[in-house]
Amino acid sequence: MRRSSLSVEDGLLGLGAASLLGVLLLQLDWRNLWPNVVGLWHSGQATFRVDGTTPEALLMPALVWLAVTFLLKELSPKPTFWSRLIISVGLGVLGIRYELWRLFATLNLDDLLNGSISVALFLAELLTVTNTVAFFFHCIFSIDRSPEADRLSQAVLRGEYVPWVDVILPTYNEGVDILRRSVIACQAMDYPHKRIYLLDDTRRPAVRALAAELGCGYRDRPDNRHAKAGNINHALPSLSGELIAVFDADFMPTRNFLTRTVGFFQDAKTALVQTPQHFFNEDPVAVNLGLEGILSNEQNLFFRFIQPSRDYFDSVVCCGTCFVIRRSALDEIGGIPTDSITEDYMTSIKLQALGYRVKYLNEALSAGMSPETISAYINQRLRWGQGTLQMLFLGGNFLTAPNLGILQRLSHALSLIYWLLSIPRVLFLLVPLAFLIFGLAPLRATINEILYFYVPYYLGNIMAFSWLTEGRRSAFWSDVYETIICFPMALTVVRTLIRPSGKTFKVTPKGVVDPHRIHINWPLISPLLIVAVLTILGLIYRSSSLQDTIVNPDSLAVNMVWSAYNLSLLLICMLVAIDVPQRRFIRFLRREPCELYLGGDRYFGHTVDLSEGGARLMLERCKLSHKVKAVATDSGQFRFCPPSELGDLWLAAELRWYDCKQLMALRQGCDRAVAVGICFVELSLAEQRRLIPYLYCQPGQWDEIRVPEIKTAWAMLQALLRLHPLAESR
Repeated sequence: MRRSSLSVEDGLLGLGAASLLGVLLLQLDWRNLWPNVVGLWHSGQATFRVDGTTPEALLMPALVWLAVTFLLKELSPKPTFWSRLIISVGLGVLGIRYELWRLFATLNLDDLLNGSISVALFLAELLTVTNTVAFFFHCIFSIDRSPEADRLSQAVLRGEYVPWVDVILPTYNEGVDILRRSVIACQAMDYPHKRIYLLDDTRRPAVRALAAELGCGYRDRPDNRHAKAGNINHALPSLSGELIAVFDADFMPTRNFLTRTVGFFQDAKTALVQTPQHFFNEDPVAVNLGLEGILSNEQNLFFRFIQPSRDYFDSVVCCGTCFVIRRSALDEIGGIPTDSITEDYMTSIKLQALGYRVKYLNEALSAGMSPETISAYINQRLRWGQGTLQMLFLGGNFLTAPNLGILQRLSHALSLIYWLLSIPRVLFLLVPLAFLIFGLAPLRATINEILYFYVPYYLGNIMAFSWLTEGRRSAFWSDVYETIICFPMALTVVRTLIRPSGKTFKVTPKGVVDPHRIHINWPLISPLLIVAVLTILGLIYRSSSLQDTIVNPDSLAVNMVWSAYNLSLLLICMLVAIDVPQRRFIRFLRREPCELYLGGDRYFGHTVDLSEGGARLMLERCKLSHKVKAVATDSGQFRFCPPSELGDLWLAAELRWYDCKQLMALRQGCDRAVAVGICFVELSLAEQRRLIPYLYCQPGQWDEIRVPEIKTAWAMLQALLRLHPLAESR
């Protein structure tokens, strides 16, 4: 158990350390300090100079490290503790080597302007490399709690430990159809002692009526103070469960969500169990580039890779949904914190400061809606970034909260560093323009030095990132995601540091995508387009006879390659900023035997994909009730046939699309399968209670999609060549 306050020994150690530091400071020769620093810098310049080296020697560090990484990948296709340790140490050494070279051999301090840009660029790279190296070291360690869940869930399944659980769904402006689906999914959970509540923060009669129709509890309040946190806190006095499960209004748990999570609370020190956020629709980056099913959701890296590592350091972040919390522990911290727009993060820190465990079960036991438009995606990230930075100005943050260990604080600090990376990313886009347009030289480096010091770290990072994250992200796609958001996030970072409380909580809109036309997000595209145009003009100027000065050929080559890479990122990000039309309902691949009745004719076949709104069918044979020359009607009955998991379920349906000639051929005895699309008509509540759990609530259905990086790269290239968002507008 952690100590509740600093001990006398801690005070004596701190006093002794301060005294020792004072003695060392007094011993310094302050008059010669700056000359010594300058001398050390010049000595470093000599140490990191590369002159007259052969290509083989220049590339040797890169080739050696790539060989080591390749060998480890072959010996351990799935990373182990030791392979992660070796790669992390190696990349750490290469990163430190690179930054020392940057410090001692590449800064241009000839004048104030060059010096300022040069130092700013060095600090930006230092922050980026520090984050990368810290990320790899942090993720050496990880906890898999699935075996623990297997063991602890036995008491729940046997009925020995089944405390009452209040399942709450805070809602603000989500559509009634979305809420209906979520409530039905919560009611379908296999757990006897549960109560479902809709917490309506906009006091809508339609939501009250929905709660009455579905038989769940309903709570509202007279105002909207403190947004989601205030909504939950207002409902707490009327809830009596020992545990509280929280889901966002668009999230649906699998049937076994509570049986997998409740067992952890047999340990009195467990205050909260967080599970991953999984999304049944693709994020807007994948959709707008046409990479559905190929590019994994951006949040998978955090929820399926980083959070298990944070669990090792007891620094799991509560994510606001898909978690279960002990009611008494929540009362002990005074309810959900309301002084930050990332109230979930503050909840986990307050619990950890009291000595409670916040555990992470890395199983996708629920699914919700990812932001459907790029503007909603950006706004959500801006809120997360601002809320994390806000914590620096609040009491009880991860730096000042009592009882947190040093490793816990360092782990939480990585969250802060991540959001600061937007500023370096902006600099990486703008600094090449200083050379291309104004002839400034913030980076003094030869091609030989780049090959010797930078390429080993860069290639090692690229080769290791996708492998160590088990296919969840590549280094290139990290650059894409950071570039998309860098300009608005950099402004948010600066604004938050100047005025921490300047923005209130804003709900991420769901279910508002336009299904018929593209939407160009000009506020997001504009800065990217301006930088791209300036980069192209700079490249044209420096590669033509228009320039009136003689430039260093190495500097020209380095900046042109750098600018070309920036242009590729900018093009991708501008395409991502164009929202394409999307379907209203998400389709799931389901092959189930079925029958379709049209005008007395009976068609046999199977489903190809299925949604709440309809299905795509492959009809294979037909039994006629009478001989006619045309399809009798577009309306009829659709039936799932045993052994379908849906049993003998009948649904009213209409033909949405079909090929009349092929359907007629099938009716005349053709043995060729015919594809048709149907839509369901006015599903009853009983039908929804069978269809929704089948689509969204089956245990184990939300597995990650992991596609080899080479396939992702090829699909992305195809999307770029066909300008996917613009092609979708035709």
